[in-house]
Amino acid sequence: MLRLVRLSTAVVGLLLAAPTAASAENIFTVASCHGPQPNAAAGWVPFASGQGLTSNTCAADGVLHATLNADAPSGSSTAGWRFTAPPGTHIVRVRAARGTLGFGGAPRVEENDSAYGMQTNTQTLEECEASRSSPCTADLIAPLDKQGLNAPYVEFQVLCTNGGRPCSRRVSVNASAVSVALADPAPPVISNANIDAGENSNTLRATFDAADAGGGVYRALVKVDGNVAQTIPLAPAPCSDVNPADADPYQFDVSTPCPASVKGAVAALDVRSLPPGPHGVEIAVEDAAGNQTTVTGPVEFPKPNVASSSPAERAAALTGRLRMWFVKAKSGNRRSFASTYGTRVVTRGVLLSRSGRGIVGARVDVYHIRRDGTRRLIKTGLKSRSRGRLTLILPNNVDTRTIEFAYRALRPGPITSRQRLRLTVRTRSGRIYYRKSSGKR
Repeated sequence: MLRLVRLSTAVVGLLLAAPTAASAENIFTVASCHGPQPNAAAGWVPFASGQGLTSNTCAADGVLHATLNADAPSGSSTAGWRFTAPPGTHIVRVRAARGTLGFGGAPRVEENDSAYGMQTNTQTLEECEASRSSPCTADLIAPLDKQGLNAPYVEFQVLCTNGGRPCSRRVSVNASAVSVALADPAPPVISNANIDAGENSNTLRATFDAADAGGGVYRALVKVDGNVAQTIPLAPAPCSDVNPADADPYQFDVSTPCPASVKGAVAALDVRSLPPGPHGVEIAVEDAAGNQTTVTGPVEFPKPNVASSSPAERAAALTGRLRMWFVKAKSGNRRSFASTYGTRVVTRGVLLSRSGRGIVGARVDVYHIRRDGTRRLIKTGLKSRSRGRLTLILPNNVDTRTIEFAYRALRPGPITSRQRLRLTVRTRSGRIYYRKSSGKR
């Protein structure tokens, strides 16, 4: 039986380091030569000795070629190509449009002569000899598909096996559309994650660093209600799908397509891109084989503006309405009040649901609108208390202004209820007081 494995030092090392099978494998594919578009077959390395010759014309829509001349001496002439799985991965499948030349039509010899073979470190995947005892009596032309592998490398070659005498014929092999599937069981590792809940910016934003052993850090996924809403590339080509027309996004044309680490990556979701209402949002990082690690979530975004987890109270918060007034204002229009400079002014209010029930633990934003029309957010942490009650004591150095209380049923989200109070501040002499513009409130 033909023995094709070349017992070099490198092969012995690979035999000792052969990976064990993973229980849950994610896989990416390295397409070489034609598949699905011409490329230089990066990752395939030639080897040759004696009168063996190799060539690579894949980048010009050609083939990986290996040939052995007819008078090549036995035991010292070979030619072939090897693909080695990158660290953290192993080969599980090999497909190719492969054809041999020289094994059909010529007279068969009694003893082993010229041979072709494809193999891993432990397994011969296919072989063809020129001897009469070989089951291979013609050139191999059918497409190749070998599955269920667990190998650190795969190689194909032609070689002379004629017992010390020169080979009787010229043999060669061409391979194109070569596809190697690599198992990569390790998910990315996330560090330095920072999450902005987006209450002021309307954008849920995650910044993070990521590292991956194997195919590398590929992309970020933004999932909304369990479905991928955005895919965000984390590196340029070759870290990109080479065949976006099909359903498999894990196809590349180099063996380590994506970077081992990325720093300061950003994934964001604008609340305005979502249908109305709260949603479950998750941000994850994916490596080249589809392994995922969550950066944040699932989190509710936007979420009802209420501290309670009760479904009824959360639903009631969506209908909340504000009423605010000055405590010392006279009956009638309690939304306007005149005060003397240096006197503290107290405002109170209530946040009620449509049914009239107080909403507890909701946040109300407070804006101050100055004489020149500038509107400035002063407070975001005013919270409703028991029965939905609110209290805000103004600083005693404020000038004449409008105070706007703004309630957002969803945070982040648009203002759904607002109340404006008009404060007039007079000096001791009775003049209306406006502070000179200083950039302060």
